[in-house]
Amino acid sequence: MTIQPTGKAKGGLARAESLTPDQRIEIARKAALARWDSDLPKAEFGAPDRPLRIGNWEVPCYVLADKRRVLVQGGVMKALDMSQGTAGRGGGDRLAKFVATKGISPFVSEELANVIKNPINFQTTSGSRAYGYEATVLADLCDSVLEARKHGNLHYQQVHIAEQCEVLVRAFAKVGIIALVD
Repeated sequence: MTIQPTGKAKGGLARAESLTPDQRIEIARKAALARWDSDLPKAEFGAPDRPLRIGNWEVPCYVLADKRRVLVQGGVMKALDMSQGTAGRGGGDRLAKFVATKGISPFVSEELANVIKNPINFQTTSGSRAYGYEATVLADLCDSVLEARKHGNLHYQQVHIAEQCEVLVRAFAKVGIIALVD
């Protein structure tokens, strides 16, 4: 037995039948964004095709409406030459586990560890959801890793990350001096 729509439902069904599949998809996408992204900070500037370039690495970045400069979580991991590991797509979990390791945790402030455990959930300029960190978090994380290396606390599998941090910090310094002169 099929129930026939009545009243407003009948009109909604007629409208849905008059739309193309692409139009229905776009309406559904906008409705979903409105439901789950209504309270998310929104990016005003940035796009995946205009990343921050640091040496040979590209890190997607955005400027949020509240003026925070945000690096996308996956880009931070790539910049550090970190694999996804067993954490899979949960990049934040991977970074949180990394800073909690015995060799690095003594050099990571409680504030930095908390920021890494709780990435910024935001809406990109294209309307998709992303997770990231304020840009200065990458520099702070590099400082912590380099301090751990200085004290001989790194596990052999973390040495390449420290080498990457050294490259990044040097690139930050080069960009910083140019910005100061400008």
